[in-house]
Amino acid sequence: MQPNINEYLKKGILLSPELNELKINKLEARKEDIKLGKVIVSESYEEVNQKKTFKDFVNRYNNRFKQIQNILRNRQELQSATSIIRLMNLPENETVSFIGMILEKSKTRNDNYMLVLEDPSGYTKAIVTKNSPVYNIAKELTPDEIVGVQGVKGKGIIFVNNLIQPDIPLSKELKKSPQKEAALFISDLHVGAKQFLKEPFERFLDWINGNVGSEEQKKEVEKIKYLFLIGDLVEGIGIFPGQEKELEKKDIFEQYKMFSDFFKKIPSHINLIICPGNHDYVRIAEPQPPIPKIALPELYERDNTFFVSSPSIVNIGSNNDFSGFNVLLYHGFSFPYFANNIESIRFAGGLESTDKIMAYLLKKRHLAPTHGSTRMQMGFETDPLVIEKIPDFFVSGHIHRATVSNYRNVTLLNCSCWMSQTDYQEKRGLVPQPARAIYVDLQTRKTKILSFEK
Repeated sequence: MQPNINEYLKKGILLSPELNELKINKLEARKEDIKLGKVIVSESYEEVNQKKTFKDFVNRYNNRFKQIQNILRNRQELQSATSIIRLMNLPENETVSFIGMILEKSKTRNDNYMLVLEDPSGYTKAIVTKNSPVYNIAKELTPDEIVGVQGVKGKGIIFVNNLIQPDIPLSKELKKSPQKEAALFISDLHVGAKQFLKEPFERFLDWINGNVGSEEQKKEVEKIKYLFLIGDLVEGIGIFPGQEKELEKKDIFEQYKMFSDFFKKIPSHINLIICPGNHDYVRIAEPQPPIPKIALPELYERDNTFFVSSPSIVNIGSNNDFSGFNVLLYHGFSFPYFANNIESIRFAGGLESTDKIMAYLLKKRHLAPTHGSTRMQMGFETDPLVIEKIPDFFVSGHIHRATVSNYRNVTLLNCSCWMSQTDYQEKRGLVPQPARAIYVDLQTRKTKILSFEK
């Protein structure tokens, strides 16, 4: 049996000079700090180069239906769910259950909701009366999402008694690590923009290197084994009209070089997990592939750096006795659509209530359930935006605000930015909360937002 290298490293034992050739062992010999946190990339999507056809579009929605149908069939209420074409042949007043995609939703003169739902076999109308206990669920339904329906068959219509969303099970466990580890989350640096907050970010680098802060803060820093970056590493070019006036670096590769120079200062024992955003050197259509090596060649050579897609799932902190944490990463390109179109989110503050958007999408088990809420990349066997694996953490960026919340034992983190408000953001009503990092103690699941503004 091969010896476990990490076990030797824990004890501070140097095995041989050959270890220098292995990424895992290029560490600073700082007492017990040389232990590495474990990272497993569970789901990440690469670039797909193939001709797209209308058939790909149809397949995407058919596959999405199957994926979410499988989630819904685990619900006891839908164990006997039938296809729409079969329930149309059932007699009136029969109790029925089925799974359908929302094709249309409208409000009647009597304030009832009229739904048109479809599955691969056909479509049917369904009505939710204003006195129904699921009226508020119907109010929040969005086109193209997939739900379970229980009701009574009428003449050419279903009278809805219950609407079942895929959702996160109430039995979801709040996992805690047996190890003294912490994770740090940041996003939206926008390096290369004139509004990039260089001084606060240099304070962040001093802090993460243990050069500043109280002894207690330094002990917290020593626990950090994972640093997540949730997209928009650089400002990019050609993202919006007039952007060139706001650029300090007008070459995107110079922007990435500047970014790389900053992140070479991150301690080598900290795992870097990097996903892209809409300002990065990747396509906007989702899933966005990992940032390519041509953009960040030096960081590709760095020990313990993982480039993943948006969305992606990364497992951290597992060992023989602990399954680790599943971290769902998604930059958040679909968020503005739901902030504007879902009444409860809009009234709660819209883009300033990112936790409401994230909880809403977990209920739907999809990151962009409505066609047009984001751009879709075809060519995948399944829909990459379906949330099949239940995460322990759902982490996003894009909105430039720092939010921490919890939904059914899933920790929701929307990360801050590292740029001041631009004219473009001001026109859109986006008020940033810059220069913040979210710290999570994985042993206790306690979170805190750290400010590096001043």
